[in-house]
Amino acid sequence: MIFILINNVCEWGNIDCKNINIRCYNCFTNNLNYYPPQKKSPKVAKRGLKASGKRKGTKFEDKNHVATSDLINGVSTRMTPNSGAGFVKGDEEIRGIINIMEELKQQNRLLAKGDKSFSMKLSWLRKLSREAKIAGKEFWYLKFSYGDDVPETFITIDEEVIMSMVFSMIEDRKSKKQAELNTNMHKKRIELIETENIKLSAEIEYLKAKIKKLEYKGIEFNNN
Repeated sequence: MIFILINNVCEWGNIDCKNINIRCYNCFTNNLNYYPPQKKSPKVAKRGLKASGKRKGTKFEDKNHVATSDLINGVSTRMTPNSGAGFVKGDEEIRGIINIMEELKQQNRLLAKGDKSFSMKLSWLRKLSREAKIAGKEFWYLKFSYGDDVPETFITIDEEVIMSMVFSMIEDRKSKKQAELNTNMHKKRIELIETENIKLSAEIEYLKAKIKKLEYKGIEFNNN
């Protein structure tokens, strides 16, 4: 038995089969060669920069990523996939010569008098501290914004972390100062060696001149 498609109507009543007019000739039983159309997968924005405006705080995170990347050359910065819901935690990760985890929060709440308010949860900070330590980060902090219309960004940081940052800055500046002193010392030594070389060259020229004078006197003595 062979079923034939007539007037673009499937013998079995299907109207969306991709095999219409292709494999109808051997469709002997109901839905034997039925092939539904493929559904298009929803497009997912890549995490390089989030699709701005898709959810609260996205614009703030994009702006922070661009600012961080522009400020610190020579290190790797990336926005963490799914805002840290996966293996990589936090909202922004800085890797390389320094390793930092950033958490970003934004609120746009107005008080009765129109002042802006930000409610900081202890659970946010403890979670960030725990995940940063597990990830082996040197420093971690929570950046917060009062809304896209407020240009300033503020940071909440654990006392232990900020003191560690201060200690690191002190040690770095000590190392820099020591390097500057060593460079200056080597520079002065080079100048001293160059001066001594000039002195030796001058002494050699002086001795040459003295020898010529003695030779000239010897010629005069012999002539006499």
